[in-house]
Amino acid sequence: MTSSRVVQLPQKLTPASVSKFGCDLHALGPAGGFVFDFGHQRWFPPFSMVLLAMHLRRFRERHPQAEFYARNFENHGYAAHMGFFKTFGLDHGNAPGEALGSPTHVPIQSIRRSELVEQASKAYVEIGVTIEKKAASLSSILTQTETGILHDTLTYSIREILRNVFEHSDAEELFICAQHWPSRHEVEVGIVDAGIGIRAGLAKNPSFQFETDRESLHAALMPGVSGNIRAGKGSDPWRNTGYGLYMTNRICRAGGCFFICSGDAGLWLEGKRKLDVPSDLRGTAVRLFLDTSQLVDLRDRLAGFHKDGIRAAREIRGANRSYASAASQMLTRDFR
Repeated sequence: MTSSRVVQLPQKLTPASVSKFGCDLHALGPAGGFVFDFGHQRWFPPFSMVLLAMHLRRFRERHPQAEFYARNFENHGYAAHMGFFKTFGLDHGNAPGEALGSPTHVPIQSIRRSELVEQASKAYVEIGVTIEKKAASLSSILTQTETGILHDTLTYSIREILRNVFEHSDAEELFICAQHWPSRHEVEVGIVDAGIGIRAGLAKNPSFQFETDRESLHAALMPGVSGNIRAGKGSDPWRNTGYGLYMTNRICRAGGCFFICSGDAGLWLEGKRKLDVPSDLRGTAVRLFLDTSQLVDLRDRLAGFHKDGIRAAREIRGANRSYASAASQMLTRDFR
């Protein structure tokens, strides 16, 4: 076994650079120790911060015999406040969920399946209702309001990603981090889990047995594609139909961009542009980025996306060709 090895973080923490760093990191061989150099001035965006933390956490798990050291971490007060360092095990700054949010950001926090189930049980409601309330609460922190197009869009988008994680990934926990820049008309939300990943999730359905993570990732964003063989069946408004990721990525692409990675595949979507990004992630990570100046009425937008989805699903073998669930078609407040 070799002596300690120095690992430098990327200078710019973009989704693509962090994803590539994860590939390089997990390709490293064993060593007696690893020294992670966090450098000097560096901006930690919400998604990149939580994705990077999950890569570092996994790396430590894969090298249980190695010693781990950090240097220059004291230079990053914002990341420390947001819970970045303690998310992967460095005793510095706040723990996930410890820091209070502000009118502009939601620090890294853990959302556990068991807590959502317990809340639903106590209130005698479906878990989908507790997920809805959690998403609305996070949106209210970012927007400082409980109404309006931005609040509705964020609540819808966060809710659909949370539902997707807990319905398909087998993950018991996910991490979320978000920030709103009103003067720049931008909102970014990052959600990462360490579940079974997109390909294994879809493989629960015999119709979607893909050989690569890339194929499964592209398929998962198509309408009606789900690992649940009962997708679209039943009358429960929270039933799985395979339209959650499709509707959410359409919202982001219409006014911003969408990034998702799982296994060895990543995909950046912006307008009609698609870009494959290398990845090495156990689980799934999703970045929602919205240009708030481009938002229009969500109700009309969802209706249009839904019609497009139904038409497209007819061309996809094994897809749910009926309708998206009520939850994936419209705002929850419309059917409460």
